[in-house]
Amino acid sequence: MSRKKLFIIIAIILVLLVAGLAWYYFFVLSAQNQTGGAATTGKTFTPFGGDGYTGATSGFSSTTASTEQINSNQVNYAKKLRELWNQPTSGAVVLDSKASSSVRFVDLATGFVYETQLFSPVQNRLSNTTLPLAYNAFWDGQGSSFVAQYLKDDNTITTNVLTLKSGNIGTVANSTGNAATSTDQTLSGFALGTSISSVSVLGETIFYLQTYTGLSQGFTSSFDGKTKKQIWQSPLTDLSAQMANANSVVLTTKPYQNVPGFAYLVSTGSGNVKKLLGNIPGLVTLVSPDASEVLYSSQSDAGSQMALYNVKSGSAVAVTPATFPEKCVWSKKDATVVYCAVPENSLGGSSLTAWYMGGISFSDDIWKYDLKGNTASIIEHLATDAGEQIDVVKPMLSTSEQYLIFLNKTDGTLWSLDLTK
Repeated sequence: MSRKKLFIIIAIILVLLVAGLAWYYFFVLSAQNQTGGAATTGKTFTPFGGDGYTGATSGFSSTTASTEQINSNQVNYAKKLRELWNQPTSGAVVLDSKASSSVRFVDLATGFVYETQLFSPVQNRLSNTTLPLAYNAFWDGQGSSFVAQYLKDDNTITTNVLTLKSGNIGTVANSTGNAATSTDQTLSGFALGTSISSVSVLGETIFYLQTYTGLSQGFTSSFDGKTKKQIWQSPLTDLSAQMANANSVVLTTKPYQNVPGFAYLVSTGSGNVKKLLGNIPGLVTLVSPDASEVLYSSQSDAGSQMALYNVKSGSAVAVTPATFPEKCVWSKKDATVVYCAVPENSLGGSSLTAWYMGGISFSDDIWKYDLKGNTASIIEHLATDAGEQIDVVKPMLSTSEQYLIFLNKTDGTLWSLDLTK
């Protein structure tokens, strides 16, 4: 073969290769980006650089907003137990009005914000901003802003405060034929800070811990970032935070089997600190909204126990069946009632540590505890109705307490349980 013919063949191959790459880029990837497909998972995006405010689209990728009916299970909206979202979810908030109740949440893979109505099959996508993979989203009380935490490739945590910004609004028909709202909303915000190890949100207030070598500092902040106040400083670093109410934050040492744990009540006004509990192995706490009682569990070689501690009297009583306080939520209407997800099998002394590390998962039932009478009754066998095991985390109640909302730790899916059925 002559050298001229060889050059011609090579040139043709190169042209075809370039054309193929161009077709793939402009048609395949473009289509995936418009539908929120795998190409827009955003793992390499950095939302905000440094501290302070940045532009609304800094580090984000936007696509055309639309109304979507992705979850085919929405046709079963009248069921007692309902799967609201069949993909991993970062965090949710329940929104109540006189007319209806809905759940607003963040899809983990894309960062898109969705809203599902609990009285109907309507499910809308609210934002069109692609975010990095956020493993946690803590919503404000209005469902308009949230704190998002991302795990970067170097295993450091980035924490940002994000707010939905409304644009054009119109009415379209979703895949079920129902009228629904289509919005053109984006997310904008600011970096909350670095080295943030724990976040708790109540209403319009954020509490967060910044942890350094041998030092932790705790701050309250508004969602616009204009009001910030330090209320905690300590050499204790392995802490989890819970805002009990507007006046109180509870800080509990992270649980380790057989290691004594401590819990402290911190005033958001004065910063005064009061020890609630101490020297309890593997301590995990859930404080009542008025901070008068603490539901806590302990883990040791002897097993796992749960108890109710009265702050005023300093006394504690055993509560059964035992579960982890992270699987519980206090009633909004009755201070003596708690709803908990309880594993079908009994808990061993090492269960909590193994559960945290992902070594084990549970199949839970929902129980209602009457703490005044120290009784409990099962109200839902989740696996029976769901057809699968559900390991409950992040439970929350609607204002009316008709609905219990929670995530399945196993796969991150979002569920609702109608407590009136």
